[in-house]
Amino acid sequence: MSMNPQQIIDILRKLQAIDDEIRDVRSTRNRMVSNLEKLEAVLETRDTQLNEMRNKLSEAETWHRKKSVELEEEREKLNKAKAKLNSVTRSKEYVAVNRELDNVRRNIQTREDEVEKLTLAIAEFRSTIEREDEKVRDLRVAANAEAESNRDRLGGMDARIEAVERRRNEVAEGIEKSILKRYRKVFDARDGTAVVGVVDEDACGGCNMVVQPRFVEAIMRGTSLVQCPFCSRFLYIDSRSDQDGQPELAA
Repeated sequence: MSMNPQQIIDILRKLQAIDDEIRDVRSTRNRMVSNLEKLEAVLETRDTQLNEMRNKLSEAETWHRKKSVELEEEREKLNKAKAKLNSVTRSKEYVAVNRELDNVRRNIQTREDEVEKLTLAIAEFRSTIEREDEKVRDLRVAANAEAESNRDRLGGMDARIEAVERRRNEVAEGIEKSILKRYRKVFDARDGTAVVGVVDEDACGGCNMVVQPRFVEAIMRGTSLVQCPFCSRFLYIDSRSDQDGQPELAA
């Protein structure tokens, strides 16, 4: 069935209201999904950082064991040097063994300092990891709770979008595809405002540019579908339009 321009405008106005609803629901849904994805990304980063800390702790513990072994080896050298000193009979050899004892004692002191510093650092680092691990666990619990809480809401939004899109298809039935394509292009380009009323008798309610009288007359006569030559929005004249040219559709 062929439609006249006024019938097409009425349908496009309904489509605009429906598309606004769909866009709002999708925007809310996308924000929820984005927030969950950001939270998951934070958790992934924290997990990675925690694993890196554990790897560094493991390396520090390996180094600690190595230094502890070196310390024990130096202590064994000290005991052997002391035993050797007791069996020395020559003064020259006695001086040499004493020099060796001094070197071993210095080495022992150095190793003991290293091991002590490593022990303290490892204990502090281990505590830091335990605190961070607890924070990550708490964050994971919160993320899981948030995801669970939003699961039903997201499902409800999907169902609502599906229902509204079915209604949209029903409303759009009968309009030429070329008109729907033009409408969609303007809707996307003009932030969801593709159909506006004429304001101040001769101005586009979208861009406020003055429309030529012949276009206004064509709208009033209903002889053709008119788009604003400046912003491409579809124009109509309706006593129910507000002062900004927006439609005041009946509920």
